[in-house]
Amino acid sequence: MGRAGSMLALDSPYISNFAHNNHEEPQELCLEYGSATQVYLVPIAQHEEQVFLTPTQVRSQGPRLSCAPVDNMASQVTLPRDLHGAVDFSKYPFRAYVSDLHGKMVGVSLFGTVTSVCKVSTSGSTFYLEIEDATGVVLTKLIFTGHWSLGRVGVGHMVYISGLTCSLNKINILEVSWSEKEPGSLFVNLSLLPALLNSTCLHNISLLSDLPHSANRTHICRVRLDHIDCDSLKLSLFHNLCGYVVDELPDGLQCSFCKVACQNGCTPGFQLHLTIADDSEKVFAWCVGQTAVEFLQISPDEYMELPEDEQAMYLFTLQNESFTVAIANTSKRVDGYAENAEALPVWEITRALRCE
Repeated sequence: MGRAGSMLALDSPYISNFAHNNHEEPQELCLEYGSATQVYLVPIAQHEEQVFLTPTQVRSQGPRLSCAPVDNMASQVTLPRDLHGAVDFSKYPFRAYVSDLHGKMVGVSLFGTVTSVCKVSTSGSTFYLEIEDATGVVLTKLIFTGHWSLGRVGVGHMVYISGLTCSLNKINILEVSWSEKEPGSLFVNLSLLPALLNSTCLHNISLLSDLPHSANRTHICRVRLDHIDCDSLKLSLFHNLCGYVVDELPDGLQCSFCKVACQNGCTPGFQLHLTIADDSEKVFAWCVGQTAVEFLQISPDEYMELPEDEQAMYLFTLQNESFTVAIANTSKRVDGYAENAEALPVWEITRALRCE
């Protein structure tokens, strides 16, 4: 089926324990080939092997293998190659990790935590995104057809990205890239999804005291608003495309993240520092945009219409309100906030939902 050095992936194997004799506890697992088992081969050979599936197997695999002929019987699936000889992982049904990446791979998907994100240069439309998972860190070049189009992405956010291309440069250094225009390219920021809080099947509730022990993922916590005041609240302009703060420069407005002029493409919003608490701990955190609006339960325009003394009174009435929040660690920050990173708390609240 394959050569030495090829990578195999097993879908639905039968797992049994293996012991040398009846008196020993089983120390090894035995993977047996069953009627429902599929074997995926990632080839190292330069040629592509043709594999046929039965109609039953095609239906069980769904659309990911719908292009396969169905004349003969086989349950071994060899990943195809593109015109450049790169192995196509777009229909590979298993999760890939950073440690799996090597040259000549296309259609790769990754799930991990953002550790840095920045623009390559002031001009152009190329960015660098660094993603970390349990096996390592990879730097990815993001190429856009125009401006940045992924919404707000920050350090500590959990993301899913598909359509990655991996290659080796002239000195055998791995280069990973993602192009917006390529078919199958997808980017999802899970830390900002409303469903993350609305769907209990997608998360487990953490205590605030758990945060330091698992800082490389987005936590979901039930908290109360412990402290907020006028000094911790600031109104700023935010770029509509990327959600980052807009800087006022002598020659006009410029996004602090994607470095483009945004005279007409910005919206006023909140930058908020606040203290949240549960029965285990208190945490000083920050949030921006719609998440801050969810905490404050008032729009920026409505808040600014209040007299100054009423603003302070209004914020005081919010204390002890209960929320479900998604909270991420931004301590490895290398993004649009880098120049004033010392002023920001470590923890960012990426989503908030008021508890009725």
